Amino acid sequence: MPLVESRYAEALIEITQKDGSTDKVLNDFDTLINLINNNSDLSAFLENPQIQVGDKKKLLMDMLEGIDPNILKLIMLLIDKGRIKQIRGIFSEYKRFADERRDVLNLKIISAVKLDELQVDKIIEKYKMIYKKDRVNTDLQIDESLIGGIKVQIEDRVEDFSLKTRLDGLKSLLIQE
Repeated sequence: MPLVESRYAEALIEITQKDGSTDKVLNDFDTLINLINNNSDLSAFLENPQIQVGDKKKLLMDMLEGIDPNILKLIMLLIDKGRIKQIRGIFSEYKRFADERRDVLNLKIISAVKLDELQVDKIIEKYKMIYKKDRVNTDLQIDESLIGGIKVQIEDRVEDFSLKTRLDGLKSLLIQE
């Protein structure tokens, strides 16, 4: 993650922690990012350097009525600085900082087939104990190329317990000899 995105997110988390608006900002920020991601015209408009800063601000002020003032200030600052393209990265970092401070672990479980609830619960409990976290958010994904087994991703760390990786390792070992 670029340092600039991290710095903006860190500043925002400090402000929202002080005024107790972290959860509202997370919710509003998520809505804003979804709006930008699902509307390519809006994204192109905001990122176009030929469009006047004032026009961008006016459109956003009209569109984002009722949004948390902290996000509005951040967006206006990003437009002024020509850094609106980094809004997604800032949101990602802000969410990470908020989760750290709320003692939440974000866990991505990738499996070859759909896991049943008991399997998922066991994986969650294992990582809850390892990382000493109170809550765990899980993102379950299916990747049939794994053949069998699972991969567990926590931030940029991946633990690979897949059959595909084991077979690739065996293949590599046999080719070397």
